[in-house]
Amino acid sequence: MRVRWEFRAYKRLAMAVLVAVAAYACGGSDGSVNTAATTPPATQAAATGSQTTSTSAAPVTGTGETSSADNTLPAGFTYKVAIFSNPTTDNPWAYLDTEPDVWNQYTLASTLPSLYGSAFPTFTIVPGLAADAEPPQGDADGDRWVIYVTMRPGAEWSDGTPITAHDVAFTFNAVKKLEMGGNWLAVLPVARPDDPQTEEDEARDGLISVEALDDHTVRYTWSTRPGLAQWQFGAAQSPIFPESFWGPYVEAADEAGYLYTVSGIAAPSGGPMMYDRREPGAFVRTEANLDVFGRGDVLTSYSTGGAASEGASTWEVGDTTGEVLARWTAGPHAAAAIYSVYDTQDAAVLALRDGEVDFMLNPLGLQRGLQSTVIEAGDLAVISNSPSGFRYVAFNTRRFPGSEPSFRQAMACIIDKEFMARNVLQGVAIPLNSLIPPSNTYWANPDVFVWCGGLGMEERVNTAVQILKDAGWTWEVEPQWDADNQDVLPQGEGLRGPDGTVVAPMELLAPGPGYDPLRATYSLFIADWATDLGVPLRAQPTEFSVIVDKVFGPIDWDMYMLGWSTTIFPDHLADFFETRADSATTGGFNIPGYSNPEYDRLARDLKSSTDLEEAAAIVRRMDGIIARDVPYIVLFDTPILEAYRNTLAYPSTTVLNGLQGFSGLPGSVNLAE
Repeated sequence: MRVRWEFRAYKRLAMAVLVAVAAYACGGSDGSVNTAATTPPATQAAATGSQTTSTSAAPVTGTGETSSADNTLPAGFTYKVAIFSNPTTDNPWAYLDTEPDVWNQYTLASTLPSLYGSAFPTFTIVPGLAADAEPPQGDADGDRWVIYVTMRPGAEWSDGTPITAHDVAFTFNAVKKLEMGGNWLAVLPVARPDDPQTEEDEARDGLISVEALDDHTVRYTWSTRPGLAQWQFGAAQSPIFPESFWGPYVEAADEAGYLYTVSGIAAPSGGPMMYDRREPGAFVRTEANLDVFGRGDVLTSYSTGGAASEGASTWEVGDTTGEVLARWTAGPHAAAAIYSVYDTQDAAVLALRDGEVDFMLNPLGLQRGLQSTVIEAGDLAVISNSPSGFRYVAFNTRRFPGSEPSFRQAMACIIDKEFMARNVLQGVAIPLNSLIPPSNTYWANPDVFVWCGGLGMEERVNTAVQILKDAGWTWEVEPQWDADNQDVLPQGEGLRGPDGTVVAPMELLAPGPGYDPLRATYSLFIADWATDLGVPLRAQPTEFSVIVDKVFGPIDWDMYMLGWSTTIFPDHLADFFETRADSATTGGFNIPGYSNPEYDRLARDLKSSTDLEEAAAIVRRMDGIIARDVPYIVLFDTPILEAYRNTLAYPSTTVLNGLQGFSGLPGSVNLAE
């Protein structure tokens, strides 16, 4: 699993060459971060020096064809993109741990290659730098499990040095040494020994070592046979970092936090775009990496799920007998990409309409209220795609009252998602109940349990009150439904928990209307419904990055509302709620601090499962447990509406989660014919 906040966290930001060449962009810094202050003396010159880039590239046609005889790009072809939240880091290690929000993904993701990744737009696992078309299964070696991967020769970092197995091993050893958390817990699941100072066995199966046997052979040693989540959807797709640049920093670091302070502006790129510079609060600029591995190869994706590559890197994966969904020549074709930061989505849309930018990156998609503004421009195309994610409310289960399941269940009961979607959000939102979005059809659970599903407001109020009473909650004034006024009169007052603890004033942190008017509105209704029950809850509009910092920091929060974007394989069910993924203790993504031994066992089973049908059955059981225990209340999502200037061409505009799910395809976007 790999996640990204928008809290739309792309759970697995696949960085294989097919995806990197076809999809991702990288960001940069203007040098405002003082790299010299955290640079080992022996490497200060390399870290603070200017990055060397080629000034020539192949001529690009409207179809994306390139000519190997000439290496020049169309003059002035700059991909201009609007974003409306400030990227917070130019350090790719941190982006995969403490800074996993979507805005960092948009500007950082494709500087790093990987052995395998996901095909666009089918998400089929395909080779990147690996020679085998599919991830090898490996074999038992005594009481261990060993997998050998051979890398294709010829891949280079943007500074001209080879990308080798030593870089792969270096990346793992850095993550292991510095005990990195966040997405690193998923993409490189390091085996952990039991802590003898605790009563419980905290040992974790996983990767024991990653070794470079030579420049092109990697040996992965596991404590036991790895499951789909650990290998095919995990370590096989892990990003690779250049040891030549990052080695001295890792060697000098005693903890990950030190490494995360280093600017990645001068780090060599293995993806289609290179960091150029970043002006915090203003823009990020990237430049084409003309020597990226696979540039000029012809890539094809099929409706049957298969994918193929022809050229320097030739391979075929899966069933390629179906209809062609997309065929294009691997780029980059744009000489540069500029990501301009706007204060609000409204401002970004106006910039798009007025021709200042060509595309707007937005994990939420275009607001329907702004769609007419875009259409009126005449030179913009609007597309719609199914989402792969959800927006939700989370409880802090580490402290009262969020620690009480009955409190969370009553809150889940009182929230009328259908009413919100139909009446308040005017049909824009799709009400959701499962942690698996319905667009992820193989894994989706249409029969998941729903608290008070289908009930009217009178029944919801009465049922929520009864849930609390049955668990021992009391009021000074018990809430009552008034049939004449069709409202709660009187509202609850003086609510006390089962042990007599008074419920103190609480805050629901939610994005403000400038960022997401849907959640801003939703939070107000949740606060009103909570007040009806006697819960003194106040909706607090809060900047997106502030919410992220607060809930990932000290556990001084009550409830928050954000969103996740999830990948096809739903191992996020383990990573979001497994005890050992508690964000407060291990740096994982279990932000509520939820803990359930039965759930932990299922999470381990899911991670180790090597069979898709078995994994699907486990996922449905886990989904049902969370639906009843309610550390999250899954609320809704919206179709991903996007607009782009019709002077541009993409390999395809039909893809789960939209073009934004692939960061706007800066490595393959081209000029239209």
